[in-house]
Amino acid sequence: MNANPTVLITGATAGIGLELARLYAQEGARLVLVGRRDRAELDDRLFSRATYCRADLARSDAPEIVRSFLAEHAIESLDLLVHNAAVAQYGSIADEAPQVIAEQVAVNVAAPVGLTKALAAVLERAGGKVVFVSSVVADLPCADFAVYAATKAALDGFARSLHVEWRGRIDVQVVHPGAVKTGFHVKASVPPELVSSPRIPSAQQAAAGIRRLVATRRRSPTLGFLNRLTRFAGRRLGRPMDWALRRSRA
Repeated sequence: MNANPTVLITGATAGIGLELARLYAQEGARLVLVGRRDRAELDDRLFSRATYCRADLARSDAPEIVRSFLAEHAIESLDLLVHNAAVAQYGSIADEAPQVIAEQVAVNVAAPVGLTKALAAVLERAGGKVVFVSSVVADLPCADFAVYAATKAALDGFARSLHVEWRGRIDVQVVHPGAVKTGFHVKASVPPELVSSPRIPSAQQAAAGIRRLVATRRRSPTLGFLNRLTRFAGRRLGRPMDWALRRSRA
């Protein structure tokens, strides 16, 4: 990557995305930060007219809004695209409203696919890299989080195919953090006791770990030893893992 790369981060106004933005800013990167909050609510030292693109990734026109922002600011090449934005809803699939399911599919799958397509040319011009922030739940049965887990599994599949399709042109990586202490779980209505472990990293810690992984050439790394172990079990121990999770719920 260039000494002063151009880095685009989605979901950049809070949580992991915000901490990643701060890290890359400290390194001298030129930032393009995407979020749906009003810029007046944000820190103008990081979110300026030149760096902040307001776009709702649940809308089908979001990729074109971002592409137009790059053109407006004469950004002709992009070194790094980080698909960090995601939404979720905790609870039984029977209780999820259709619009909540649709939003998860739109933000977690359709937006990364559409935005990657829209920015392929500027990425290739820089010999750039696309990073998808997935989750360990992509490889696990995840009761009460079924739609979210399915969207992350879809993201993994898309990244795997792109790695083959774009080999030698654009690098593709998908990183898998576990639970992180951010407002994400509050918005998703996850019971607080499920994310209260002191082992769960802060957004700042998770962002630092993801930044280290992005600097490697590993295709599908996992953040943290316990998450690596859990993901390995999810992929290699299908039925025993399903049985164990059913027992734990009972």
